[in-house]
Amino acid sequence: MKDESHMFMKKHAGTALILALAIGWAAREVVHAREKSAEVASATIGLEKVAMSEASDQGKRTGDVGIYLQGDTPGSRNFVTGRFVIDPGKSPHSPHVHPEEEVMVIESGTGEIFCDGKTTPVGPGSVMYTTPNASHGIVNTGKTPLTFYFIKWTNKSGG
Repeated sequence: MKDESHMFMKKHAGTALILALAIGWAAREVVHAREKSAEVASATIGLEKVAMSEASDQGKRTGDVGIYLQGDTPGSRNFVTGRFVIDPGKSPHSPHVHPEEEVMVIESGTGEIFCDGKTTPVGPGSVMYTTPNASHGIVNTGKTPLTFYFIKWTNKSGG
């Protein structure tokens, strides 16, 4: 019986190895496909496609927000880009920090941006960039809505 078992193993060892490698490769491809399918795809998105919804802070309305794209990209994690319309005299939330880098571009209205210890008046065409974990926030100081676009991301290499 021992010789038969040894002969069987010897005869089918190559087949077993090929099968094990094939299963491993197939599992790797499934994981890779899932990772790829979760990535944000290249796209052009018009404003009419962005679903705006009410934004609030501490139970009080602050404006409206809409997300264009959200997810991972080939070079980043936690990528998100959106549009925020802040009601007069409001702020989306108090100054905060997060691990993502962020860019904000003011489209219309007037306000103030607090960024890394400094408060700056802003209006159409103003841009804010913040590094990861730097305190920042925005407030609408005008009498009309303040609209800005934002982009946030974390570098996949951790840098």
